[in-house]
Amino acid sequence: MATPQSVLRKTAVLGAALALAGITATTQAQEASAAPAYVNLTVLDVHGAPLYAKPTSSSTRFRVEPFKTTLRIQCSTTKTPSGALWFRLYDSKPQTWVWSGHFESLVHNPKECFPG
Repeated sequence: MATPQSVLRKTAVLGAALALAGITATTQAQEASAAPAYVNLTVLDVHGAPLYAKPTSSSTRFRVEPFKTTLRIQCSTTKTPSGALWFRLYDSKPQTWVWSGHFESLVHNPKECFPG
């Protein structure tokens, strides 16, 4: 038979586990919602950064952004024919892409464009 003390101990452990689970879920939700709308990156390739209609260099090329131009990057993807990392420009019409190799390497890439 369980003693009142063992019942209280089990209840306290269960309560602490539920509280920790709630805090973890809240933190993860806040991190996802706190992702910035865009990240500023500066073109470091002296030849500039070509902008394309799709995340592949065989798509329509719109223009070349010059060296030291700052671009607003909305998100990133490696779901491309080559598997290379591409960035989608923020708030661009039509949708515009640039290869990540024209920028400084990042510790954390911008959020994924096509999660899942």
